[in-house]
Amino acid sequence: MIKIGPLMAVDHLQVSSLLRLQQEPVFDVKALTDSALMVGCLAFWQHWLPCQFHLSPSIYVAREEATIVGFISLHNTGKAKCCWRIDHLIVHPEHRGRGIAQELLRYVFAQFGSQGVNHFLAEVSVQNDAALSLFASCGFCRSSRVTYFQLDAGKRESAFLPAEEEFLIATPSHKHMLYQLHQDALPADLRLVLSQTADDFAVTEPLPYTSVERSKERLMRKRVWYWVSEDHDRRVLTCAVRVTATREFGYRLDFAVHPGWRHLGADAVNFAVNSLLTGSPKGPVWARVYDFQKDVEEALRARSFEKTGEYFVLSREHWQRARRPKKRKADATVAIPSITNPAINFPLAAERKAWRGD
Repeated sequence: MIKIGPLMAVDHLQVSSLLRLQQEPVFDVKALTDSALMVGCLAFWQHWLPCQFHLSPSIYVAREEATIVGFISLHNTGKAKCCWRIDHLIVHPEHRGRGIAQELLRYVFAQFGSQGVNHFLAEVSVQNDAALSLFASCGFCRSSRVTYFQLDAGKRESAFLPAEEEFLIATPSHKHMLYQLHQDALPADLRLVLSQTADDFAVTEPLPYTSVERSKERLMRKRVWYWVSEDHDRRVLTCAVRVTATREFGYRLDFAVHPGWRHLGADAVNFAVNSLLTGSPKGPVWARVYDFQKDVEEALRARSFEKTGEYFVLSREHWQRARRPKKRKADATVAIPSITNPAINFPLAAERKAWRGD
């Protein structure tokens, strides 16, 4: 009999062995790695708290007696915590075809949907027909397509193109403008799924410049920062580049270009790549591009970026049954006092004739 429950500290070895069975590469910076798995095992106590208080990726395992035959991991995509992204869904090859993956998904839907989560997100390779059929049978639909690019290590030094637009590091005053820029750049359906808020784009104040090496260390310690281009006359951001630095994946670039300034996509790519090649520690440079960012994709190809993977962005809306208000139960019998001498508040016919003098 298979039982599904939260990840415990003693499950680290079995889950790590299942993690190595994953065939598709995972490019998400919050994906489950060995170090993140260890943190999840130590944070098993969070499963007894509401999902709004989960600090590390939430991991649930399927057990058959004492053997773990599959697991699922997911994390929230924003401060609102209304949308959770499924990072891993792995079942042991010897136990596939038994419906374990569907039961893991249904368990997550019931667990998080009952706590107010209304959307679930997943990225599945366009070549993985089995996974696409699985998610389609569980109510997922395609929202967009995302492509990952990587800069070839042999072309790093030669890939240098100037940028005409001026970009600066974002400050805390840009928080609301960053939020508005991403709302304008995303399609309506994807904007609804992600449920982003202004707090998702909070940035810290940049420290004063001292030296190149010191600035590199600060950026790596900061891990996430934005380069933005601002139109001072209209007081809006026209373009932004989000840089996420991790030891496992290097640097990942995410672009947001306002629909009215699509021509700035090439300048954003050139500025970001030039800055990472000259002003940051060495490391792989990745880029994630949506299907509606054609200008950014062309600029990446011009900078010798090579496509490494193409994925469908699948989303599922979780519907909750509205609770009906409780009706007050009325008593079956109502005691009405009897009226022996009812009051008459209008004159009788005889009295009216007397008044008229008939």
